[in-house]
Amino acid sequence: MLQAWRARALLTQEQLAERAGLSVRTVRRLESDGGVRPQGVTLRRLVEALKLGPAQLEELAAAARAQPAGDEPAEQAETAVLRQLPAAPPLFTGRSLELTELERARDMNTVVIATIDGMAGIGKTALALHAAHRLSGDYSDGQLFLDLHGYTRGVDPVQPAEALDRLLRALGVPGEQIPAHTEDRAALFRSRLADRKLLIVLDNAVNEAQVRPLLPGTPGSLAIVTSRRRLIGLDHTVMVSLDVLPRQDAVALFAQSAAVDADDAAVDDVVELCGRLPLALRIAAARLRSRPTWEAGHLLERLRDRQERLGELELGERSVTAALDMSYLQLDPELQRAYRLCGPLPESSFDVYVAAALVDVTVGRAARLLDDLLDVNLLQELLPGRFAFHDLVRSHASAAAQREQPDRVAAFGRMFDYYSHTASVAMDVLFPYERERRPPTPPAATPTPDLPGPAEAEAWLDRELPNLLTAARYAALFCPRAHTVHLSTTLDRYLRTRDATRRPRCCTNRL
Repeated sequence: MLQAWRARALLTQEQLAERAGLSVRTVRRLESDGGVRPQGVTLRRLVEALKLGPAQLEELAAAARAQPAGDEPAEQAETAVLRQLPAAPPLFTGRSLELTELERARDMNTVVIATIDGMAGIGKTALALHAAHRLSGDYSDGQLFLDLHGYTRGVDPVQPAEALDRLLRALGVPGEQIPAHTEDRAALFRSRLADRKLLIVLDNAVNEAQVRPLLPGTPGSLAIVTSRRRLIGLDHTVMVSLDVLPRQDAVALFAQSAAVDADDAAVDDVVELCGRLPLALRIAAARLRSRPTWEAGHLLERLRDRQERLGELELGERSVTAALDMSYLQLDPELQRAYRLCGPLPESSFDVYVAAALVDVTVGRAARLLDDLLDVNLLQELLPGRFAFHDLVRSHASAAAQREQPDRVAAFGRMFDYYSHTASVAMDVLFPYERERRPPTPPAATPTPDLPGPAEAEAWLDRELPNLLTAARYAALFCPRAHTVHLSTTLDRYLRTRDATRRPRCCTNRL
């Protein structure tokens, strides 16, 4: 009966399902007389989609009453298309390359898992929802959305068993039909996804173990997973790692959100002080909108103070500090200590030897700690072996170090010892005939790189020069005067040879 009316209306099963807000699978089963007893709301949707009258509705209802109840109540409940996606984010800006990559991930012939990772506040959920709304038309059986609360203040991460319970209920499985064991729930979930085209968004995952049982096992569905951690342990994965916004996109996002002129000179500076981080930009824009007497320049002056900057980027429940706190609290104690000791480093990049000196571990252990910080997106690798912290992350780590790290002065001392020793070795290799004019090479208690020849020595000095000059300044603040004197005297010839007449002053002026 239903098939005849659909054919008379010149509709395909897919078109009827779309008009009625039902899944294609439901329409297909109803037409095949497969023993499904549809609910009244389903019949009314079909009648409205086919533009039929009350008489035809009664005919369909009578035919439905004649169907047996069947042994699978879950089949009865599975009627309406699931549309669980939250609203698409307003003023979404940029990310065109990432969107293209996610759209290319569609493949109905294989299982596709797309992961979006990045630091706190980088815009992972916004990108996932924006992409999901754009892709939703390709998944006729609807969309599922679940916040896994991996990094939500005051909320424990959702356990896989609980997540599967929610997903199975959303798919129409009554509670009494849901198995007790996680593995059985996962198997039933995969069975319910078979032969369906569903788009699944799993937001804010804490790790692979939380996500793995929630993934489809057969082609046709797409799962998009967001996490602050790089979920490199998942198979069939298209990985999208987010960086801060390009300057032009960051300016556009702030200007649109704050309703200010993008050409205002202060806007560029505000954007940079927010680190081009979407969360910080939105908070700063909201603060500016909430102060009718302010201009962008007023906000800029408040953000210039590095020690108070994170405090300025708070608005109600939205806070850059709170977001970074959740990432920090998920770290184990050893990694928290490494974060506190390495995070306050100056703006220049650093290598594994500096990390080893600060944390007082071997080079191998330091490398693993840096890898772990990279994997949770609290650290950036600018070049192979060269690391740096985002400006706002550095401020957060500095505040944590001041609160919780009583031995940070000793850590800085080990770093200054490392730089004094290695700079002396490099200068002895590069200018051996002047060795007697320089201070003797001090011992180093932590690992140092091998500098066998002039090329390696000069490359190390060139690479580390910003850090060496900053170390001299910091040494004057945190450690005995000897470190500053030693670095300044040791580097004098190198700096003058490079025609860096201004740079020696930044060392010698501290003497």
